[in-house]
Amino acid sequence: MAKKSNSPLSYLFVCGLALVVIGCFFPLSTTKLFGLNGSTAFSIITSDSNGILKAGSLLAFCGAVAGIVLSFISVKNQGLLKLISLIVSIAGGLYVVFNTSSAGKNIAKATLNFGPGFYIILAGWIIAVIGWVLNRE
Repeated sequence: MAKKSNSPLSYLFVCGLALVVIGCFFPLSTTKLFGLNGSTAFSIITSDSNGILKAGSLLAFCGAVAGIVLSFISVKNQGLLKLISLIVSIAGGLYVVFNTSSAGKNIAKATLNFGPGFYIILAGWIIAVIGWVLNRE
């Protein structure tokens, strides 16, 4: 059985990944950036956009959902599996950012055009990492 904790800090990991899922509902950019044009992660997945955007968006979303599910079920090596789901989510997001159009070259200029969804997802990843570090089993 997994170790149960009633500390408010024990929910940071879940809250962070929930923010990632919520961020997928908001526009990822304010202008046409990386081919997104104000699209949400779900509209990218269902659109006819290129495979890099779809794969990265799916990895980011599915990794977050898997981490949330793993937090509520009892499995062997739960801490490691939660870490892997967080890494998959972050890797999917970074894959989108650094492998599309001019993101790698003009990242400082591009940060001005990121939408609220991007910042919510980024905050969620940071909170989830802090939550995982504080509650390692």
